[in-house]
Amino acid sequence: MHGRLYNQLDLEIAIVPQTPLLIKSGQKASIDPTLPDMQFVRTRRRTPSGDVDEVVYIPGSSLRGVVRAHAERLLRTLDEKHACLVDAKRSCLRQKDQKEDEVSADRLYRESCYACKLFGNTGIASRVQMSDLYPAMEPLSESRFGVAIDRITGAVAVGPFDLEVVTDARFEGRIVLRNFTIGQLGLLGAALLDIADGLVALGHAKSRGLGRVRIEFVRAQFRFAHEAKDAILGVGKLAPENVGNDYKLPDNDQLTVQGLNAARRDALYHQVDSDSDEQIRKWLAEAAPRWVQEVRNVS
Repeated sequence: MHGRLYNQLDLEIAIVPQTPLLIKSGQKASIDPTLPDMQFVRTRRRTPSGDVDEVVYIPGSSLRGVVRAHAERLLRTLDEKHACLVDAKRSCLRQKDQKEDEVSADRLYRESCYACKLFGNTGIASRVQMSDLYPAMEPLSESRFGVAIDRITGAVAVGPFDLEVVTDARFEGRIVLRNFTIGQLGLLGAALLDIADGLVALGHAKSRGLGRVRIEFVRAQFRFAHEAKDAILGVGKLAPENVGNDYKLPDNDQLTVQGLNAARRDALYHQVDSDSDEQIRKWLAEAAPRWVQEVRNVS
């Protein structure tokens, strides 16, 4: 199914820290005494003037990990079986006797848990792609100091050590959701909205108050392989009947949205765009309840 494009959502977002934020670098502490013990992850980028400079950024893998972990938390609240446990024997594909390359793609999809159907596993590709998020302005950062306390003696076990945190910034990036059902759109939307509402934190030292962020939805673009009038169309509505049967896609896979009318983009695709944060949040909020309905119907 990944060899065809039935529908797609391009979502441009901005992440703005509400409390100090630290996405810790994997590098060990430097011997340079001027650098903090825990550094914010950095990459090298070319500036508009042509110079190459190091900038802090949020890796797409860091955001993806938080989104998937929270989505799995939501799924397990409904039922444990809807999200596999990586270290457990019932992890997706781990308990199968046949090798992955000997199993058809539709069977791998059907036998994967709901979380893996959306985020992928070693047998099926993910429907979600998340880019790195780069600063749109010069970030403000500072050093915070901490110690590790010995729980038995109450004395300082490690430290003091310093952390480099970003206190003010705007990180911009892109999320692409392809060949999605309405339930999968709803689950992704529910996870993003919970992060945007401050219910889920990012990065290091979340239990110490770091990592609360606000998500701004800058722009959304839907593409559908069929005409879409007053509705967001899921892959179950757009894919041929034989594909829907093979992958067990949901029936009537669409979400009624008054005023959403996709304009013809070319000979095949219809497209609708919005740069309204309020409108995009409304679309995601309307889709959010559908994942529960879809999961129950599949099970």
